[in-house]
Amino acid sequence: MTKMRRTRTPSAGMESALLTSAAEILESEGPDALSVRRIAAAANVAPMGVYNHFDSKNGIVEALFIQGFERLREALAGIADVEDPYEALQEGGRRYRALALAHPMVYRLMFLQAVPGFEPSEQAIEVAVSAFGALVAGVQRAMAAGVVAEASPTETAQLLWSSHHGWVSLELMGIGFVEDQDAAFERLCTSLLAGLRP
Repeated sequence: MTKMRRTRTPSAGMESALLTSAAEILESEGPDALSVRRIAAAANVAPMGVYNHFDSKNGIVEALFIQGFERLREALAGIADVEDPYEALQEGGRRYRALALAHPMVYRLMFLQAVPGFEPSEQAIEVAVSAFGALVAGVQRAMAAGVVAEASPTETAQLLWSSHHGWVSLELMGIGFVEDQDAAFERLCTSLLAGLRP
């Protein structure tokens, strides 16, 4: 009987393969399914590949955490391309929710401590803070345009973020009392911004 040989993954692509496999396992089966052997098998590499590139399972979890916040930072930074600064903040809310719904378990990892015992490093926290910074920049732009009342941009961004986070967290947990979640979230964003008018 011929034994199946493991295909050797080039080093340059191994990290990406491991991270992709870990993300797929996390999203489809939850954090309890994450293990070095399971991730390595899914990526078709030897378990040592995990240790060589990420040191441990928590190293991969941290990489997923960072990737999630990099994705969020990119999405929020992109609202600068929306011509109307007021509409840009509305779009920021939509993008926040869209990312959470597209990657629900990564969102739980980022915000809801989905992996017991995982504590992000200072580097990972810096990436998370930079995502919030992208929202602060959008608020500053809206204030400069006179469409949002002058106040602390950081505090105003925190108001928006916490409201979006609250809605999305409840939605991911299946807690909701409206039939049309899309329309209700849109109303939430509209009401928030209306309250921030000068």
